[in-house]
Amino acid sequence: MVRSCDRSCLIVALFVAGLAVLLAPLAAPTAEGHPSNASGVPIAPITPVASIANAPATAAAAPLNWQLDPVHCMTVFRIQHMGAGMFWGKFDNVTGTMVASEDGSTVPEFDVTVAVDSVHTGSEKLDKTLKGPQFFDSKEWDVITFKSTGGEQVDEKTWKITGDLSLHGVTKPIEAMVEATGMIGNPVQKKAGFEARFTIKRSDYGMDWGVKNKALGDEVRLIIGLEGDWKR
Repeated sequence: MVRSCDRSCLIVALFVAGLAVLLAPLAAPTAEGHPSNASGVPIAPITPVASIANAPATAAAAPLNWQLDPVHCMTVFRIQHMGAGMFWGKFDNVTGTMVASEDGSTVPEFDVTVAVDSVHTGSEKLDKTLKGPQFFDSKEWDVITFKSTGGEQVDEKTWKITGDLSLHGVTKPIEAMVEATGMIGNPVQKKAGFEARFTIKRSDYGMDWGVKNKALGDEVRLIIGLEGDWKR
């Protein structure tokens, strides 16, 4: 019994000693202070969970091209009449394109055209007057255009967009607050919506009838509702 025990103890002792020899290089620090393997090659430290959480996010979604749907686009304007009430009108024919990413990671781009002859106030007589030479002069300038030049994000859904507004033969830079109103769809069909709001002085564009005698206000507030279909 003693000899059998001695032999077993000897085997265990040899196994432990051998295991220690094998594991010693793994725990030995390199000159850089990191453990190495048996060949002396440093072993990379395990990345902490906190570092993984702070790793760069995945690539942003690529921007998509959108074709405006004239049926669901509209430009509404408001102006003060005779220093009293606020009068509203609209343009029904709005066309153009947009460029926007689905995740909102890029500045949206807009190229919008409004047909002056589509002005609609509910009065045919007033519509004719607005199309005449005292106001829009649609025979000479048949469209109003806006082309964005840049922008910055204000919050999750709002952008401050800069661009050039061409109206009545005059082009001036403007700044519009643009809200992303929605984006929906699937790999086959998608829709995106935006709403832009800004104010201009019509006298800046050579449309100053009634400004001096205050028959008609100078400031015009515009709201432009846009809805586009994804162009595959």
